[in-house]
Amino acid sequence: MRYSSKRKQDVTVSKTPIEVAIPLQEPVKIYTAKELAAMPLSKMNEAIAAQEAYFIIEHTTQMGGAAVAIRHAMQDGAVLIQVKEKSRTRYKLNNEFVEPRIVRQLEKRGLVKLGGK
Repeated sequence: MRYSSKRKQDVTVSKTPIEVAIPLQEPVKIYTAKELAAMPLSKMNEAIAAQEAYFIIEHTTQMGGAAVAIRHAMQDGAVLIQVKEKSRTRYKLNNEFVEPRIVRQLEKRGLVKLGGK
């Protein structure tokens, strides 16, 4: 018996990719002054810090045109799908593949949450 026949493993790998729908999220809740005043101090400080961080990211960096188009499509009800294949992860919107760098722009702003890269 050959060595290669002894080494054969009985591992079956699914040929079909795993698809997961990624919903659009609200990045940061913006609180009014009255809501902030009613909170405990520690929670109020966290909320203010989160709002400031979101404001800085949103207003000091520009999101590309493709990312803006995807954001508007998702706001209109389109679903972003994460397709996990053997060794790579791709994204598609309306059955068209989207570049991962564009999806990362949305993730950086907190608009989508990508699970386990």
